[in-house]
Formats: sequence, structure tokens, C-alpha cells
Amino acid sequence: MKLMHPLLSRPLELGRNRVPVLAVESPQLFRQWVLDLSGQSQGEEGNWVLSCQDEVLDCGQHLLVVSDLLHLSLEDRKLHHRFQTLVHSLMWEELEVESTHLQQSIQGYLARLASQIPVPVEYGEGDAVWPLLKGLKFQPVLDGVSPLECLTQYLELYHQLMPRPCVLLVGMHLYFSRQELEQLYQMALYEKWNVLVLEPHQCPPQPQEQWCIIDHDGCELRVDSPGEIP
Repeated sequence: MKLMHPLLSRPLELGRNRVPVLAVESPQLFRQWVLDLSGQSQGEEGNWVLSCQDEVLDCGQHLLVVSDLLHLSLEDRKLHHRFQTLVHSLMWEELEVESTHLQQSIQGYLARLASQIPVPVEYGEGDAVWPLLKGLKFQPVLDGVSPLECLTQYLELYHQLMPRPCVLLVGMHLYFSRQELEQLYQMALYEKWNVLVLEPHQCPPQPQEQWCIIDHDGCELRVDSPGEIP
């Protein structure tokens, strides 16, 4: 998977043998790129182009920008739609007998309840199982103890439910130690997750990282090994 912008000399490559890190030293450009990427992840137009095997992807469907790494939210429309699709598939394929029985039981209960009420009532006769699950808040959850565990679960969840996701993590080096970064990178590289880190300045590099630095003057420096960073 590749992510490209007109100001870059060549695309940033994700899901390979290194985790790409984009450092933007100009606060104004850093802020603008975070806003642009966030907007495109919500379906807005922009200059960033996401592609996979020469196929241009819709950023609104495939791009996720995580700017608050300590408070990860699962209140995402795309995620909930995919989760609901998965649940419906399991309900009416893997658990068809049980789901049919539960549907009949709910409809029977509603009919019995309606017959006992002294005033006219009405209710839907469609799928009653999913509204029940929704009312009981049947939804994904992050149960990790540490911020690193929660972030790992978060990435795993999105890569399991979303089609070819590209996850942009803003400010990773601000919140996680070198050891924590190494653990996350090992997992990301092993699972071939499409992860990109965006930083506001250069940081001590990790062996698993591949840096692209845009300095205050807009000059670009590509770094393939930690020893090459000035």
C-alpha cells in the first residue's frame, strides 16, 4: 500500500519490512497535513492519494487517522457498519437455528404482551434480534490494561473488520518508550498491518523504522537506516 502527496518526491510505502515515519518539522505544515488527512478519512476531497497495487483507494473508506493515542474511540461509523455486517453474517449463517428460534420467541412474546395491554399497540415484525443486541450494547471493546495493549487491540480490530485499512498514528514517540515501540512494530510487521507514523519533529530512530523528514524549509530527506539521520 502507498500514500502519496504532491509535496513528496515519491510515495510512502506501508506494510513492507519497515514502518514508515513521516516527520514534518514545520508546525504549520504538520498541522495542515493532520487536518487534511483527517478530512480525507471522513470523505472530504484532498491532495493525499492512497493506493494498493496501482489501484487508487477511497480515503474515506480505507484511511484511519488516530490523533489521540491515549483515548481510543470505537465510535466510528465505518467500523460499526463492518461490525454489524459481521454480526448479521454470523447470526444467519453460523447461528441460523438459534437466531430463528430467538426471533420467533421475541415475536411471540411481543404478541402475548400486546394482547395483555388494554389499549391498541403496534410493533415491527422485521428483524428483532439485532435491535435486541444493539439495545444491550453488543459492540467491540478494548479491554487491554496498558495503553500499548489497547492500541494493539485497536489496530488488530480495524485490520480484521475493515478492507485494506491504512492507519495513521500521530505522535507515537511522544507517548511510547523505545521498548513499547519495538513491540508494536514487531506485531505490525508480522501481521503486515498498513501503519504510518506522523511526527512533528525528528526522534531517536528505531531499527524497524524508515524515515521521511520534511524540514522547516520544505526539503525532503529519506532515511533507510538509523545511522543516516543527521
